[in-house]
Amino acid sequence: MKSGRGLPARRLPVVLPPLTDELLSSWITRHAGFYGVGGGQMMRHCSLKAATTRELDLKLTAYDQRQLAHFFRFDPRAIRNMTQSRGRLQPAGLIATTRPMQVCRRCIARHWAESATCGARLRSWMEGWRIGCPVCGAAMVDARPLDLLTRTDPNNALLVSVAERARQGEQMMTRATRLGRRGRPFVVLMRNLLLPRATAAPGGTFRDEIPRVLDTVVPGFDRFLYRLYPAFRRPGSLLFPLNIRIPVLAGVARVASQPDHWAECLLGAVAENARPRLAECLKSLSAGGNWRRGSSAVRSGEAG
Repeated sequence: MKSGRGLPARRLPVVLPPLTDELLSSWITRHAGFYGVGGGQMMRHCSLKAATTRELDLKLTAYDQRQLAHFFRFDPRAIRNMTQSRGRLQPAGLIATTRPMQVCRRCIARHWAESATCGARLRSWMEGWRIGCPVCGAAMVDARPLDLLTRTDPNNALLVSVAERARQGEQMMTRATRLGRRGRPFVVLMRNLLLPRATAAPGGTFRDEIPRVLDTVVPGFDRFLYRLYPAFRRPGSLLFPLNIRIPVLAGVARVASQPDHWAECLLGAVAENARPRLAECLKSLSAGGNWRRGSSAVRSGEAG
């Protein structure tokens, strides 16, 4: 909603309420639109030190937090809770730095229906473990152009067979990201599941197929991956398209639920130099007990 009124000399007289799960950068940008100015001008008005609004999401300083609380007449704790990490340690490799990886079409439609919320951006759209919207529960869809070109039918047999496990894995990852360092074993596990296996896959069909550890936990993944991405190489980050993220999360749920059961099988599947870290990860998961106990409570509080 563009009022064209320009910025007041001091604190903002009208403050728009933040949306559930909204990013701080989105909230500030909506205010800039309301007052008819650019995002940069709004940041200068508040005398912020961050170079961009997205920088506020990723590493909000105490100074900028105080400035925003003053000019927006808003609780500084609520401002901190709109950042990507909510003030906690960010999970390495799981947060998109600039553009959303996935979006919720239902939420987008709701935002566009109101001029004051049009163009809002949610925190969960930047999080690399999401497959469902924490606000309305709808399935997320890929947003990056390359991922849109390679997406597969959501009714694919493999994706359907692991859907429930994948939702459990998503809940586990949501809880793990709130535990800071104690949740790191889940991130390590997620990364290790896409490691090449030390030995070829039994019954492998394709000559150039690279057998993955995940195929041990989710049978059929290697063939599924090769047909979608013949030249796939494990990326440095964990920002996977949903096609890959769903089976990976299913693997996380299966292994994290029974780490002792999977230990021998997985450690025998990876190369020798990868075993120590994976062994430590499985040991930590085992010591943490059954992570599914808290997963049912995650959904109710994850958008806050």
